[in-house]
Amino acid sequence: MQGAVMAKYQIMGRPLAGSFFAECLLHEAGVDYEFVWISNTHSKKDEFANVNPMGKIPVLVSPDGHQIIETLAILNHLIEAFPQLAPKVGDARRDVMWQQLSVMATSLYPALHRIHHTYYYAPEAMMDDVRAMAVEATGQCWNYLENQLGPYLGGDAPSAADFYLIMMTRWAPDLEAVVAERPRLRGFVAAMEAHPTVSAVKNSHT
Repeated sequence: MQGAVMAKYQIMGRPLAGSFFAECLLHEAGVDYEFVWISNTHSKKDEFANVNPMGKIPVLVSPDGHQIIETLAILNHLIEAFPQLAPKVGDARRDVMWQQLSVMATSLYPALHRIHHTYYYAPEAMMDDVRAMAVEATGQCWNYLENQLGPYLGGDAPSAADFYLIMMTRWAPDLEAVVAERPRLRGFVAAMEAHPTVSAVKNSHT
């Protein structure tokens, strides 16, 4: 598929999974795209390894046919292709955005993964301890993000990082507990879940 010419963007993923933010960004930019559902079983097959050797979703295929893997690489492509989705290059707010995204991608997401899939990380006798440490790590990340909101990560209006964050919140094992003592995050979740773009992407998979 690499190098094949396509008429529009294609997102390989699973509904409301790691491809969610990319769908939101394309929808927010007013860009048509095709969603290709990749089952957990299919992502482990040799056929998909030719698309992403890591065997993971999402994969973004651009209109010119080149493929992009990994969420931050996909997000970077989209904000360069559609500059309205993020602060301008050279703006200090863009540096802040990348800090926020880095915390979510390299600290929050791995900790959430350890909570949901502890068996990948520890023998049964150690699972409770590993899970407890992961919960503590997510708390630190949620606190950081709480302090970044005002009311959105980029200020008064949602931008690329906010669509990434709302995806992260959907993976919290107990979101009500997360927002209970974080009023900014509670307000953010309510606002973003009602956002027209988020609603449209959710509805496209129902």
